[in-house]
Amino acid sequence: MLLQFATAEGRVVATHDLSTMIPAMREQMRLESRCAPIVMVADSLPVGTAVDDLLVLDGCATEADWAAGVIYIPLR
Repeated sequence: MLLQFATAEGRVVATHDLSTMIPAMREQMRLESRCAPIVMVADSLPVGTAVDDLLVLDGCATEADWAAGVIYIPLR
């Protein structure tokens, strides 16, 4: 399972797949009481803008920002 691996490795998951990832996150939380943060990227967002926003998150986000569990981009 992707979220299980990402959680164990301390990774963040970026995806367009809201309908599958949110239930998977709930299941991961039920099983282990923790889950890797998920960055939900709007399908309509140009790739360059998505990459720019991911770089902003990587450089500026604090532990508290990631604790929310799900972050939506675009950030603007």
